[in-house]
Amino acid sequence: MKNRLLDFKLGIRDCLPTIFGYWSIGFAAGAIGSISGFSLTDIILLSAFLYAGSAQFLFYSLYTGGAEIAAILVAVLLVNIRYLLMSSYMARFFNGASITEKFISGMLLTDETFGVAVQKTNKKNELSFWWMLGLNLSAYINWVISNIFGAIFANFIPYSFSQKLGFSLTAMFIGLLVLNFFSSNRKRLELTAIIIAAILIILLNIHANFDSNLLVIGSTIISATICAIIMRVNKNEQS
Repeated sequence: MKNRLLDFKLGIRDCLPTIFGYWSIGFAAGAIGSISGFSLTDIILLSAFLYAGSAQFLFYSLYTGGAEIAAILVAVLLVNIRYLLMSSYMARFFNGASITEKFISGMLLTDETFGVAVQKTNKKNELSFWWMLGLNLSAYINWVISNIFGAIFANFIPYSFSQKLGFSLTAMFIGLLVLNFFSSNRKRLELTAIIIAAILIILLNIHANFDSNLLVIGSTIISATICAIIMRVNKNEQS
């Protein structure tokens, strides 16, 4: 019991560096929701049950733009489908955890808590369910509260400023990516993936007329696949 409580507290502690990011993003999400015409109750329910920064911004944008409910649901599903892959990846580090514990950990997983957890697995090839619960719950509670504050104080900030706050989601994820890169023991392989993706984006942007979002996603998938093959070949050669 003491070990569980200690792990839970450590999870809360490890979440602290991302709290400011959650508050800036959550405040922006709540403010944009309020400005878009949603009630405080709507915003609380969205932040609590959707619980996905990028999907929440997308929901507000599509809904106010007059998109149909079916289209909104499909768009949100596509944006959030990455969590299936992220949860599957994290599951292998929960040695001895039950299906229920893995489900709870995956259900509350975000890009930011995934980034923090990956950093921990770089140091220790195992995760505690109670550590992950402390990490995830801290993020979840702060997300909902920051959305509430954003919705309440939306009328006191300029609309143009609240729109720009949405970039904090991207900024925080970039920061976590950089931290993961420097703590990784596969820097050369990850740098190769970055270079391949960058080259593909530049070449396809010059020679083909692709949507910018699809371009980034497609290039990332291709570069990650190439590096996964390289990693598998290297592992086979060493064995």
